[in-house]
Amino acid sequence: MATPTHIVVAGGNYAGLNAMRHLYSTLLAGPAPAAVHLTMIDRRDGFLHYVGMTRGLTDLEYGEQLWVPYAASPWLRHPQITVKQGTVVRITDRCVELAGGEMVWFDYLVLALGVARFAPIGVCARTKRDFVHGLAATHAQLAAAKSVAVIGGGAVGIELAADIKSKFTAKKVALVHSRAKLLPGPFLEALRDAVADILEHRLGVRLVLGRRVVAQDPVSADMWGATSNPECVRAVATAATLTLDDNSALSCDLAIRCLGVHNRHALLDFPPDVDITGPAGIRVRPTMQVDDDRLPHIYACGDICDRYQIKLAGVAIHGAYIAARNIARAVLHPARSDLDTSVPRPVGILLLLGHDHSVWQSGDTLHDEHTARMVSDDDMTLARSIAALSLLQVPAAASPYDQPSAT
Repeated sequence: MATPTHIVVAGGNYAGLNAMRHLYSTLLAGPAPAAVHLTMIDRRDGFLHYVGMTRGLTDLEYGEQLWVPYAASPWLRHPQITVKQGTVVRITDRCVELAGGEMVWFDYLVLALGVARFAPIGVCARTKRDFVHGLAATHAQLAAAKSVAVIGGGAVGIELAADIKSKFTAKKVALVHSRAKLLPGPFLEALRDAVADILEHRLGVRLVLGRRVVAQDPVSADMWGATSNPECVRAVATAATLTLDDNSALSCDLAIRCLGVHNRHALLDFPPDVDITGPAGIRVRPTMQVDDDRLPHIYACGDICDRYQIKLAGVAIHGAYIAARNIARAVLHPARSDLDTSVPRPVGILLLLGHDHSVWQSGDTLHDEHTARMVSDDDMTLARSIAALSLLQVPAAASPYDQPSAT
């Protein structure tokens, strides 16, 4: 029997799981499975719908649904698939090293490790039980607080402030942002204005714009200490006083920092002359291969790569689809060189501001709120994401040369 081709997907969730889904469809689902073995490595034992995290912190019944164990996916139990729970500590051009020293060798690699955020938006838990426990602890803090300050006016901070105020209408909620307008990025000014209007005038969130937090008392060692995994650092402080850069002070029962993301470039251990990283992530080509001719067998998709400035679940899912199709083409027809490419998408974002308000920009169009509500899901796309990733049903066989789809 021929030695199987080893394909490793480092990371799960939107990008990693969708890469596995399409590798399964194109290489294993048919009557004659290819001579391959697929390995997905994830430090968690399940898929986590990060899109719903802000809502999950305020609504525990909903939050518990955000984690779907990989064991619930029957196709992941295929004999030519291994789902390995472990923490990646180093990646070379031929192997992935896990904490504890295990080496997982590959012929093809998909990097889908995402980025890290501080908890509670970032999640340190490795099992659903621990996830639900952590969710409940933060929810209890939110429920008990009479005043909450959310620091950071990006998409996460905006949706968190809206969800808190929507769920706990009597609380004082402030959103502090260092810039004069919310939502950094290539968005329409009309979008920023619409978001601010909904937050301030319809929901009652106090906006503190153009002011940077320069000091916080108290500051826990957890929040400011160095760690190899920011998701295990809780950016939450109780009975806090925030000092702003105009020397004014803002006191609150609970402060939650929603500032920035942390990339995982430090895991890469390639030769010194291989330079594929930039400020927006690992540089990739339209084929989703990393941008170095010496590494055609390594792909990167999702938040870890620089393909799009705006990090979105749908973008991660699509990039993984392209990467999986191209690996399947290389395995099935190595003499051919026609690879699929991802087509740049227009700038767009859909923000869900509590249960009753939505703002949607696609391309250069800011849609009216009625239209935005029509395309919004009350469950923050949870059911749609589970279906798109085939978490609970077996994907059908497909050819990597079929007409491209959205996912």
